[in-house]
Amino acid sequence: MLLARATASAAFVVSVTALAEAVGPFWGGLIVSLPISAGPAYVMLALDHTDAFIAGSTIGSLAANAVTTVFILIIVKLAPRVPWPVTVGSAILAWLVAASLVRQVGWTFFSASVLNIVAFAVCLWLVRRTPASVAASGRIGPRRWYELPLRAVLVGGVVATVVTASDWMSPTVTGMAAVFPIMLTGLGVLALPRLGGAAGAALFAATLRAMPGFAIALLVLGLTAEPLGRWWGMASAILTQLAFAACLLLWRRIGTGASRRAGHGSSHAASASRTRGDCN
Repeated sequence: MLLARATASAAFVVSVTALAEAVGPFWGGLIVSLPISAGPAYVMLALDHTDAFIAGSTIGSLAANAVTTVFILIIVKLAPRVPWPVTVGSAILAWLVAASLVRQVGWTFFSASVLNIVAFAVCLWLVRRTPASVAASGRIGPRRWYELPLRAVLVGGVVATVVTASDWMSPTVTGMAAVFPIMLTGLGVLALPRLGGAAGAALFAATLRAMPGFAIALLVLGLTAEPLGRWWGMASAILTQLAFAACLLLWRRIGTGASRRAGHGSSHAASASRTRGDCN
C-alpha cells in the first residue's frame, strides 16, 4: 500500500513538473508553486492520521515554507553566475541549516504567518530585478532517458519517508518534512542544465512570486482541518490557492493590457510629432 501511494504521488508530480518546464517562466512558476509534492504527502498523511494531527502538521509546514523562500532566492541569485551543481547544493544546504534553526522554535499559526510575511517581503524585494522571461541559453536538447525516472524516485522516496516516519515524529516535524523542496530540487537538477542559468533564474523567480498562495493555503488548512475535518480543510486549501493563482493571472493580464495601451499611446504621440514636423 505504501509503495502504491508513493508511486501514485511520484507519477502526478513528474507529469506536472514536466509540464512546468515546457510552458515558460510565468506559467511554469505558477504551476510549480502549487502544492504538487506537499499535496500528495498530505493526502497520504490524512489517510493515516487524525484531524488534529493534520492541523498540527500545517504549523510546521507553514514555518518551513518561509525557509523555502531562501532556497529559491539562492537559486535565483546563483544560477546565472555559478555551475548548477553549486547552485542546487548551496540551496539545499541553506534549507537544511535554516530548517534546523526554525525547528528549535515553538511556532503558532500567528508567529509562523509573521515569519512568512517577513521572508516573502525580503526575498521578493531581492528578486525584483530578475526578468519575468528570459530565453534559454544555447540548445535545449531532448530530455535524457533517466530524468523522469530519477524525479519519480526522489518524490516517491520523500512521500514514503514522510508517511512512514510520521508514526514517530511530532506533527510539527512531520509538517516540515512534508514541504521539503524535493520537487524544486529535482527541477533545479534537471532544468538548470537544459535551460541555462538566466532562464532557470527567471523560472524560479516566477515560482517565488506565486508562492504566497501556498502559504495562505497552508494557513487555511491548519485553521479548518479540525472544525471542518481534514478532507474539507484540504479542499478549502486547494480552492484558496487556485483563487490566488487566478488573481495573479488577472493581475498579469491587467498589467499586460496597460503596457500595450502605453505602447500604443507612445506610438501615436511619436506619429503625431512626426506629422507636425512634416507640416512645419
